[in-house]
Amino acid sequence: MSSTGVGYAAAVALAAIFAIAAVAKLRDVSATERDFVGLGLPRASFFARFVPLAELSIVALLLIVPPAGALAALVSLAFFTTFLIGRLRAGVRAPCACFGSSRAQPISARDVIRNLLLIALALVCLATDRPAAITLLDALAVVVVIAVAGGALHLAGRVRSQ
Repeated sequence: MSSTGVGYAAAVALAAIFAIAAVAKLRDVSATERDFVGLGLPRASFFARFVPLAELSIVALLLIVPPAGALAALVSLAFFTTFLIGRLRAGVRAPCACFGSSRAQPISARDVIRNLLLIALALVCLATDRPAAITLLDALAVVVVIAVAGGALHLAGRVRSQ
């Protein structure tokens, strides 16, 4: 296990997450636009098309130039997180559209925590300066951390809803 391998494994994992989010938004642009309107995003039609394309650009950067992709991911996640916090403070409870309109739950602190975890993953990507060979142990370390964090976030949501 090496920091370069773990860093690139984190970059590949984060690229997969960004790709899933982008494709989900692009699969139903009108629903994404409707959710963006519900969140109070200005120029929702433009952003419903721009955001997934920006996310796909981040995917490419993460895979080809991991440090640049990590920085782009950090900037976008910081923006998304700040926007979500502002919407929550304003009392908005519209669906997030974070992973397309497939998710009907209103925004919550869980979305903010998820983004903070993704920011932490993006910081791990900075451990590599180039695409690198990923050992099974590198991949396992990243997958276990993601699974534990995701599982804890999921359980927190279930406990809160009961």
